[in-house]
Amino acid sequence: MRATTLILAAALAAGCTSQDPAQTNDDLGAAGGDMTLLANGCPPLTAPVTTPDGGAGGDTWASYAQGFFAMYCTRCHSTTLTGSARNGAPDGYNWDDESAVRKRIDQIRTAVGVGNFMPPSDPRPPCDERRRIVRWIDADAP
Repeated sequence: MRATTLILAAALAAGCTSQDPAQTNDDLGAAGGDMTLLANGCPPLTAPVTTPDGGAGGDTWASYAQGFFAMYCTRCHSTTLTGSARNGAPDGYNWDDESAVRKRIDQIRTAVGVGNFMPPSDPRPPCDERRRIVRWIDADAP
């Protein structure tokens, strides 16, 4: 009985490690304590990564965020796309438009940093880029 329990415990533990080998325990702790849910290999960044007075590490819309959105988002979320070319992105959700990004910043944080479900196809940002855009957002998106 004891051997069966140990084997079962080991099997369950092995099955619960969906962690990306590059992911560190520090990254997981920074995810707000949820060390079990890793969407797209990244921890959900539920807790703030920084505060407005903690800064965005020098990142601004022009120096970082605009390029992030161009790389990962505007293939669907762009003012230049209409109809089926938007691949389901709702009208008005245009991440090449800074004011639209700022208007929906909380939704973007949830999609990119907490749920990690955007973008739904490659290229997808690696975990460090997701964390960096969330830090920019948490710093009040300078």
